[in-house]
Amino acid sequence: MTEGIVVSILEELQNDASWDAFLKYKTERDHFSIKERKAWEQFIEEKAYQGIVSRLRETDFTFDYPTKILVNKSGTGKKRIVYSFREEETAVLKVMAYLLYRYDDRISPHCYSFRREATAKTAIQQILRIKKLEHKYTLKVDISNYFNSIPPERLVEILRKMLSDDEALVLCLERLLLAGKAYENGELITEERGAMAGIPIAPFFANVYLHSMDEEFDRRGVAYYRYSDDILLFADSEAKLEEYEALLYRLIDEKGLRINPDKVRKTVPGEGWEFLGFAYRDGKVDLSEVTKNKMKAKIRRKANKLYRWRMKKDVSFEKTAKVMIRVFNRKFYDESDENRFSWSRWFFPLLTTDEGLKELDAYLIQYIRYLYSGRHYKGNYRVTYEQIKELGFRSLVNEFYKNKED
Repeated sequence: MTEGIVVSILEELQNDASWDAFLKYKTERDHFSIKERKAWEQFIEEKAYQGIVSRLRETDFTFDYPTKILVNKSGTGKKRIVYSFREEETAVLKVMAYLLYRYDDRISPHCYSFRREATAKTAIQQILRIKKLEHKYTLKVDISNYFNSIPPERLVEILRKMLSDDEALVLCLERLLLAGKAYENGELITEERGAMAGIPIAPFFANVYLHSMDEEFDRRGVAYYRYSDDILLFADSEAKLEEYEALLYRLIDEKGLRINPDKVRKTVPGEGWEFLGFAYRDGKVDLSEVTKNKMKAKIRRKANKLYRWRMKKDVSFEKTAKVMIRVFNRKFYDESDENRFSWSRWFFPLLTTDEGLKELDAYLIQYIRYLYSGRHYKGNYRVTYEQIKELGFRSLVNEFYKNKED
């Protein structure tokens, strides 16, 4: 635990320096678009947050009820529920989430979600250091609707213990969590909202709620890794795996949560496993099927959209293909800023095979050719690979090996 903390986060929120530090942190890491950064600069310059933060300590203060929204899950045809507060309150919650990082050392080292030093990439790196990894049995589970299923009263109890040195903050969070109402389609409804997926501090809630479970597996010396609602653990034998599985199910049930039965995956030595976008098999690290399918869905959607644009505006194939190639070059590589997150910078350092990259290369080329006719047929091959390269195409496989050389 961090020692000597006496200033409440609610007080820090009233300090203009906290807002300046938040803006600097986000700007340096390129988390904002130019438009977003300018909006934040104006918001901070006008001190538009003071009306809210000056009242956070008041016992009768409550945030407005959030709006309940149904959104598409990335790369799938499924929907999920998220919550959204009004703009000024969301800004306050974002800076609160930034300040809550001071409690990061209270979160289990086996939890890798939404943290500064322990990330999904860190989790994979740690897993790859397991001795005799290829001989392990694995269990991967996903918690159903995790954020919105967290019982708010029980979450408050955990926050009281974990944030015991900031009573004012806990009381504020308690009022937020127990309000129990939201707007849906313009009507105010009563419901238990859980940790409210979509709000800026929900990730912190998701990390701390299962802290005791994280610690239990740590106490038993289990190779256990959690990223929010995704959990992967390893065992030396099938019997041990069954023992860990029973423990995991019991602890999840005691927390008032439920495992998604459709996402339970068990493997035996030699079968391989997938976690956080990566796949491990035969000693090699590749892209997971989920990662490949999500990117393929993006490629299809963009190609279909661009072909409709080409037909409507009578745009040439070459110009349309250049737009398609530019979009995915930017998505994959984006070299405009060394600090900017890019797809390749995330995946390349951990991959040890190019098989998944070859698959995505072929898929993107297929849909670049699709822009020629609007359908998939042999005639599209009149557009040669050399022509596609001349239009700016950069092969993931080639870039991967160039990255290895660097």
